[in-house]
Amino acid sequence: MKKLEIILSQAIDEDFLHDCKVMHVADYYTKTIGVQGEGCSFPKMGDDVWPQLNNHYMIVIEDDEIETIKHIISHLREIYPDEGLACFVSDVGQL
Repeated sequence: MKKLEIILSQAIDEDFLHDCKVMHVADYYTKTIGVQGEGCSFPKMGDDVWPQLNNHYMIVIEDDEIETIKHIISHLREIYPDEGLACFVSDVGQL
């Protein structure tokens, strides 16, 4: 199993969820709405200077789903090159 930590601009959140639903991956997730941060795109601070915010997902998937998630992430990066989108993957076990 893999754990994904995905941080993405709220502007592309609906597209991410739509793609996951269409591709039948990441049916279960934990989502934190309105997180602040600065990465490789513009800062997302939710203030007057940098008004946008990010969302954060924690998703646990089976190993065979990872290629589909990679495809979704790559596709979104192509469509929205100026929006923030980071995905970190780690191995995970369940108690």
